[in-house]
Amino acid sequence: MARRRDYRAETRRRNELARARGFRSRAQERHAPRRIRNRTDLELLPADAREERERSLRALSLMRENPGMTMSDAAFRAGTTTEAVRWHVGEAIERRGGRLVAKSGDHLYRPMVVHSGGEVVLVDVRGSRKASEVGAYHSAVRHYLETGDEEPLRRFAGKTVAGFEYETDPDFLDEMARRGQLSIESIYQAVA
Repeated sequence: MARRRDYRAETRRRNELARARGFRSRAQERHAPRRIRNRTDLELLPADAREERERSLRALSLMRENPGMTMSDAAFRAGTTTEAVRWHVGEAIERRGGRLVAKSGDHLYRPMVVHSGGEVVLVDVRGSRKASEVGAYHSAVRHYLETGDEEPLRRFAGKTVAGFEYETDPDFLDEMARRGQLSIESIYQAVA
């Protein structure tokens, strides 16, 4: 005789997986957009799911920085689960030689912060290449603020991201730092 399905156990398991991804239940997860294409899609996610997505992006970054790192190790270091990484950034991961590894690039949406025109601006960034450029800009700003060396900033003079020109004027950066506007700790902007 065939074994009967335990629907309650299946429901519990699906709800546990949904909670690991930042949702209250499987039902809430099913109503959320799977692919985040813009800020509106991101705002449709519950706050916990947005945090899990940020952690998943961090795990993806760790996998790219350390090609030998497993996805489970990267997820652990980023403070998330492998299920969350697969759900939120799965399109940027592929199976190679029996292992899950990060693709060399992706087209994932990321809201990030840049400095432009003496102001802090939230920009919509698509893709790992542009996100890396924004990260390198923030490293150059940090280097300038710590050492006074303007050389790394020159690389970004005249360049733009999402229509905003990177702020490379040392006087503006000094003024922004004096006013406490340069929060370099988090370049990813959490959408409220």
